[in-house]
Amino acid sequence: VEKCTKQCTASKSCRFIKMSHTVTVTRTTTSTTSAIILNTGYVKSVPGLLKLAEVILGGIVLGLLIYNRDNLCHCWVYGTHNAQLFFLGTVSAFFLTSLLLLISCLLSISTGPIISKTNFEFIYHGAGFVFLLLASVFLLLDANDNSGRNPQNHFVIASILGLIMAAFYLLSSIWGYRSYRGP
Repeated sequence: VEKCTKQCTASKSCRFIKMSHTVTVTRTTTSTTSAIILNTGYVKSVPGLLKLAEVILGGIVLGLLIYNRDNLCHCWVYGTHNAQLFFLGTVSAFFLTSLLLLISCLLSISTGPIISKTNFEFIYHGAGFVFLLLASVFLLLDANDNSGRNPQNHFVIASILGLIMAAFYLLSSIWGYRSYRGP
């Protein structure tokens, strides 16, 4: 019989050390109700916190745009309000996809670890960073250029929040790359 040593840390993960092999066992915390299992441990992780921040900020930006919908687009003719429409479409697309990913990771214990092992997180968040950066800068330039018409403060605020969202997507992309490639 070979002898094993068990080392446990405060984070509830234990290591069993046998000769030159190390096995790490990590416990996942879940909350259960009668029908739904929530993976609350995912929201406590770095990718979970970043995704939650992306969804909350995206909801705030969409709420701001919907609240000020009278100033959003007066005319749907091609060539008018391109920056506003591009920003609205970009934020809507990445908000919805991040919301669905967050819900998927919360409702399934295996989704978070499986998705992070693929390059989807890296590609998706990288594209989110690029598109949100472009849309936010485009909207900010448009809002400052057209300061002679209606007050554009809500577009300036929305574009600044969009830049913050782009930073979150950049961090998620970096984290996704590290998870995909390994430490």
